[in-house]
Amino acid sequence: MTSDVSADGKHRFWMLDLLRGASAILVLIYHSSSAFPVAYAAVDLFFMLSGFVLAERYGESLLKAGGRRDFISHRIARLYPVYLVCTLLGAVSVFPLIGHLENWSRSAFAVSSVASLLMLPAPSDTVLGILPLNGPAWSLFFEVVANAVFLFTAARFRPAVSIVALSAPAFIVALWYFRYPPGSVWGDIVGGFPRVLASFYGGVLISCLWRRGFRIRLAAWPAWILVAALAALYSGFVLTERKYYLLLTFAAHPMIMWFGLCLARNARFERIATWMGEISYPLYLVHVPLLILLATYGVGDCFALRNYLGLGNTSWGGECHRDATPLVVFLLPLSLLTAHLIAISIQSPGRKLWLRWRPI
Repeated sequence: MTSDVSADGKHRFWMLDLLRGASAILVLIYHSSSAFPVAYAAVDLFFMLSGFVLAERYGESLLKAGGRRDFISHRIARLYPVYLVCTLLGAVSVFPLIGHLENWSRSAFAVSSVASLLMLPAPSDTVLGILPLNGPAWSLFFEVVANAVFLFTAARFRPAVSIVALSAPAFIVALWYFRYPPGSVWGDIVGGFPRVLASFYGGVLISCLWRRGFRIRLAAWPAWILVAALAALYSGFVLTERKYYLLLTFAAHPMIMWFGLCLARNARFERIATWMGEISYPLYLVHVPLLILLATYGVGDCFALRNYLGLGNTSWGGECHRDATPLVVFLLPLSLLTAHLIAISIQSPGRKLWLRWRPI
């Protein structure tokens, strides 16, 4: 979710940008409506995209002198400015929920604030997740874990094969043993480690095969077929939920990604894809704080908030009405606009400022 879709400073793999943006939108719709009930699997696609892009960009330079320092500095510049802004907005959104949620008190909020600034799981066990100020940020913690492992393995083929071979079975076991899908709350946090490593290093493996010439040439127009296929795959279950989720993670995601890599360049498509890639990360992190703020104060259908938090008929900020306008109608345009503003005012300037300062 958090990688520059570039291996050489240009948007070479434009389709990956398009996939990231489309997936972020599907996650937003999943959180705020009953549509796309399998869109939570997009997180695994984000991990896979990240593994591929980081392998392409840093695979050869990482083990050279100064390579690890350069990698750490660029990852902080990429991840933290947007994360910090969206976490502060998240703090504003979840503060009014104090006293309404189990284990969510002023002291829990204070401790969570400190932990969140460090991008670490907070000790408060609430329905808000391991990073309570911004629920989707749980995946950022695991992204950092995968990046830390990548520091030492780089994009070497054998370590990638070994990690996938070990983490994939552990991930499958976690699906049946822990809360499903694992990683977002304390009750199943252990399952998040094999989950991220299986998909992240799956992306690294695709990079290894790509560099070895495992590719074909396709026209650019099938890009929209791939996006439509992703939306269709996230719209319902074909098998039982766990089996279908595994099919997405280990078969559908790699296939869609590989076909996307094979698409020819197209200037018009690339302009759209570049914008979607730029807003995908802020969109992913900003939409839940906005969802909570809108639903808490009675904008649209506040059942979306109850569904997101798993609270059943618990409510605050007024009564919910079944005939209210679906919250996604308000949330989607507001989140797209906010993500665009964050991308141009925080993401790009913050990255440049950090890299110019380079304290690490």
